[in-house]
Amino acid sequence: MKVLGILGSPRPFGGSAQLLHCALEAARREGAEVEARSVYEGEIKPCQGCIQDEDPNCRFPCIFDDFGKELLIKVREADVIIFATPVYWYAPSGLLKNLIDRLTCLENMVAYGEPSYMEGKVVGVITVGADAGLTLAGGYLLTALNAMGAIVPPWAHAYSRLADKALTDDRAVMDAINVGLLSVGLAKRLRGEDGLLSYLDNRELLAEIRRKVQERGKQT
Repeated sequence: MKVLGILGSPRPFGGSAQLLHCALEAARREGAEVEARSVYEGEIKPCQGCIQDEDPNCRFPCIFDDFGKELLIKVREADVIIFATPVYWYAPSGLLKNLIDRLTCLENMVAYGEPSYMEGKVVGVITVGADAGLTLAGGYLLTALNAMGAIVPPWAHAYSRLADKALTDDRAVMDAINVGLLSVGLAKRLRGEDGLLSYLDNRELLAEIRRKVQERGKQT
């Protein structure tokens, strides 16, 4: 099983990245193959709205030959995608929003007689920021992704207000671990396998994953 973590922050080990790696470490413990990528690794051109053209060109893998296309291919190959972003004015970061818009080329395969290429994928989200923006940004992501055909597991949203100190936020770390565990658990259930779907509150696991992520941060 492939789990893709997409970081929407320019900080490689800021709060969003810290919690994303907690989720990915939890997914790895469930036997998943995990990979983390950042939208800041290359150019992601904004969507040009091909879906509205008289002769629509909106189909996978998009008209642009840029880093965004590379990420779209990664999304297509993944079983689970976990998005992590700082909150920029009540919303995901601009580059992550570019990528979300570009995911339309996977969803719009329905116009060509195929299922949406997002259909059946399991998604979770992590947001780091202040006040109402946390839930607004997370809710936007889950709503948009579900509208494309993706499946939302229980406890699919982890968040923290502690910015670069998110890794010290016990509740946020435990929530992020559950994003990883339950996303993989749901993906396993969809395959007819046993998979966890109930929130796990395990302080020993929290401490162990936090240590691993802290070690990763020292290498960043």
